[in-house]
Amino acid sequence: MHVSVQVTLVLLSGCCIRVFGIAFPSLLAPSSEASYCCVRHDWEALMYIDFGTVFIDQNTAFSYINGTVKAAYSLSQEKVYFKLAGIEQSPLIPKPVPYDAVMLYDFANGTMYLVSGGECQKDKLEANMTLQCIPRSAKQFSSGVFGTGQEVLHVHTYQFTLASDVPWQITATVFTNDIKPIEPRECGIITVSYFAPSVNPDSGSLYTLNVMDVGEIKTPGIFDVPKECL
Repeated sequence: MHVSVQVTLVLLSGCCIRVFGIAFPSLLAPSSEASYCCVRHDWEALMYIDFGTVFIDQNTAFSYINGTVKAAYSLSQEKVYFKLAGIEQSPLIPKPVPYDAVMLYDFANGTMYLVSGGECQKDKLEANMTLQCIPRSAKQFSSGVFGTGQEVLHVHTYQFTLASDVPWQITATVFTNDIKPIEPRECGIITVSYFAPSVNPDSGSLYTLNVMDVGEIKTPGIFDVPKECL
């Protein structure tokens, strides 16, 4: 799901939202004939996030966010939803502060909605939504099993670079059903880390998602346009 979201915000938290918003819809890589495995077409999940970015102010500064993300992904509806709630820390703010943001990517209508601090910002989406996958070109670092008996998961860790406006280096640990002879296999994300270097050697962004409770989409109206944007 290649997206280039240009959101201009002046506050420190706004800078973090912009970086986060650019990368977040691209959980893995777009589907292709060379995909090893792909996420299910429709799902809802809870995620834990660690997000950090280092940037150049008058001096080198950083921002760190730790929290949870409620996520929903629907290829059939062409929509992706994220609600981030956490705590932000930075030397540019006097003390840790609550952090809350909602992002809705409506690919069907070509619009992204971003709500933070009770205010809505909209941006145009130029690309189409695509199924997210592990490309066969990814380097596999490890594989194994997790669990026992009927609950065994086949676990694999891959690393690859997502070629986009921001060259995110992605390390993903996923589980697959290696028994069913279906290509590409369906995989579920366990944890995924993203690193984006900057042209300036003293700046960049890194965040990690740990995915929990993946299942069917059950929250009514989760893809509705946020009320702040109506």
